[in-house]
Amino acid sequence: MVRKEFSQILRDRNLVRLLIVVPLIQLLILGFAATTDIREIRLAIRDNDHSWHSRELCRALGSSGYFRTFTAGGPEERDDALLVSGRAGLVLIIPPQFSRRILGGETAVVQALVDGADSNFGVQGLNYLQKALRLFAARIAPDRGKQLVSVESRVWYNPGLVSRVYMAPGIMALLLMVTTMIVTAMALVKEREIGTMEQLIVTPLRPGEIIAGKLLPFVLIGLIELVFALLVIRFVFSIHMRGSIFTLLLFSLLFLLNTLGLGLFISTLVRTQQQAMLAAAFFVMLPFVLLSGFAFPVENMPVFLQKATGIIPLKYYLAAIRGIYLKGQGWPELWPQGLALLALGGGILGLAASSFRKRLD
Repeated sequence: MVRKEFSQILRDRNLVRLLIVVPLIQLLILGFAATTDIREIRLAIRDNDHSWHSRELCRALGSSGYFRTFTAGGPEERDDALLVSGRAGLVLIIPPQFSRRILGGETAVVQALVDGADSNFGVQGLNYLQKALRLFAARIAPDRGKQLVSVESRVWYNPGLVSRVYMAPGIMALLLMVTTMIVTAMALVKEREIGTMEQLIVTPLRPGEIIAGKLLPFVLIGLIELVFALLVIRFVFSIHMRGSIFTLLLFSLLFLLNTLGLGLFISTLVRTQQQAMLAAAFFVMLPFVLLSGFAFPVENMPVFLQKATGIIPLKYYLAAIRGIYLKGQGWPELWPQGLALLALGGGILGLAASSFRKRLD
């Protein structure tokens, strides 16, 4: 029996690839992606002192290996816009008397505004900033035991740095993707398995009409699931949405265009519901979860993986709903994500529709 089973498995080349080749490829790719380290944090610096010490601090932060620094322009009252738009993850404000306090042996206090929507990012970003400030103080005054520079931090969007506030909208996106994509794929494959596809073939419906008739009910199902998820997040987890519900619904419809297209495309490649489930899990769900920014920041991945994530719709939807939920972002800040979802959704759905054939095989 053992020899027979091995012989049967080895004769099925597709199964061998699924069991051996695919996991090895995923291990290589996801080994680079699965990291919680924070690097290349975008740090906006507002220098109100313009002294040698303040310029040296800016240089030290830029060369620390943790930050990608740039000068904050415009009025100080608009520093929050840097965090809302995502141009900066931290904003450092150097006070006017920074150099005078250091020369006088006093503690110079700088202020840091932190994007705390992602609690892991907020904690690590503050830790890196404090470490860089300690190194700077030790370098300019190595003989002094007193700390010359300290940071006064203000965490925005998630003041308590509670991870649930950041993860709950992401889980909602993940569940929306999984349910609509898998159910769509399995429903279409089931038509072939039970033979009801024959009844559709003899009707005067065109392939496009069949596709629309099969997908539109799942759009409604996806929106119903979205409403229930919003109610749970609001009343069970007590997480308030800062942005517009209509903006969220718009981006959700664009995302459903992608998930339903993926479900339709998977159904054109497989023959059974079990194959549809495996294909969705191995080739879509696992890579999407780990490469979309759901668990690991995309910015920390190798450059080639960052470019590869550009074709993952979940990445753009996560950025949109987290921005809407936590920062109150709207279309002016999120239009790149909206256009990306529209382009990817149209391409995926078009490819799936071209692969769909009004026949049993």
